[in-house]
Amino acid sequence: MDHYKLSDFIRDLTNVVETTNSDSERVSQAEHHLSKLMRSKSWLPTEKMYAGDNSYGRHSLYRDPQDRFEILALIWEPEHSTPLHDHDGTWGVEGVVSGRMKILNYLQSESYSNQTTKLTYAGTMTINEQSTGELLPPADCHILKPQGDETVITVHVYGKQLKKFRVFEQTDQKDIFITHEKPVGYTTETCL
Repeated sequence: MDHYKLSDFIRDLTNVVETTNSDSERVSQAEHHLSKLMRSKSWLPTEKMYAGDNSYGRHSLYRDPQDRFEILALIWEPEHSTPLHDHDGTWGVEGVVSGRMKILNYLQSESYSNQTTKLTYAGTMTINEQSTGELLPPADCHILKPQGDETVITVHVYGKQLKKFRVFEQTDQKDIFITHEKPVGYTTETCL
């Protein structure tokens, strides 16, 4: 039996963005295809399987030439985590290739200005190996933390090249956060 490869996933995602009209449809279908990719990690190049020096590794695997989606592999050591952040207004799906990831979810419920937002805590979940999850604004704010003592590998698909996201810092008022933009780059660039 042939394994579902990264090239198969790219082909299927290209078809999804060309044949669907809504972000919710894209997320649902992209998550279905991502779950097929999660069944093995043999498709992931070994040069994309290392973390950064002071943070998780953010490896670009594919960027759609029309900027309709991008695919990343993130490599996490046990001490790594993200700040509370969003995804710059785009849809996404995420999956755990190996290890376990704790996700603290928040919902954007109100914006008071460009720099002040109300976020409501929406619960914590742990995603196990070969599991996937969806991101659809305004429910796209979270903190990611690897669980256990081993390296965690996750795959992230976003509905455009994610060049920045907003980071949220708690104020002294309940559920009120100050926001600022953070540019993001790559540990390594695309391989396809």
